[in-house]
Amino acid sequence: MKLAGKVAVISAAASGMGRAGANLFAKEGAKVVILDVNQEQGELVVEEIKQSGGEAQFYKIDLIELDAIKEVIDRIDLQYGKIDVLWNHVGTPGPNGFENVTEEEYDFAMGLNLKSGFFTTQYALKSIRKAGTGSIIFTSSVGGLKASPTSVVYSTGKGAVVNLVRSLAVNLAKEKIRVNGICPSLAETPMMAQFLARSKDDDPEKNKQFLLERIPLGRFARPDDIAKAALFLASDESTYISGVNLPVDGAYMA
Repeated sequence: MKLAGKVAVISAAASGMGRAGANLFAKEGAKVVILDVNQEQGELVVEEIKQSGGEAQFYKIDLIELDAIKEVIDRIDLQYGKIDVLWNHVGTPGPNGFENVTEEEYDFAMGLNLKSGFFTTQYALKSIRKAGTGSIIFTSSVGGLKASPTSVVYSTGKGAVVNLVRSLAVNLAKEKIRVNGICPSLAETPMMAQFLARSKDDDPEKNKQFLLERIPLGRFARPDDIAKAALFLASDESTYISGVNLPVDGAYMA
């Protein structure tokens, strides 16, 4: 029960890595709050958690809408009185290439990959301070640690998240609030298909094999791989770790 008594808020937790994290956090004793635009899937995750004896709640929210984020965070604070763990997991592959990227595509991708987590954290700080200590986690990407071969916008946004993690870790250290990032390689989630077919000319199977050959451990990340890393960073087992952007990538970065 590594998160017993803690309140954990996870964005984009209706599927994939976030869903795995929500279930694992609840299994470890957290009261889990799921934020996602997909109501059907979000409520399904809550039901999974409750059937396993855990506690969870779902809020339908478009995580690019700042007013909506602030309202939900205020409601969570009113209900629970604190937030111990905030995992900013929301993101999108964004547009392919560079020269044909539109302003609308750029704004949407940067809004989800960077702006959403920035302001969710800002709005949640009051509640995190009430907990006395806190763990804030961002999902970045190996694409934030090195150049993406397919998307300038994605790599730019995730690279900004990497430095946001470092900046906030230093800024909040005196308050005993830790901030860390997770940098997955390609993972077996519903979003995988978007990464493998980023334009009409892409061959998903060829792209999949190309990427797989570059992972020394010989497989893609599984949702549980990322969830377990997030659990470590959320728990008291990592109380002296802050400002780290942890690759969970099968030695891809190595």
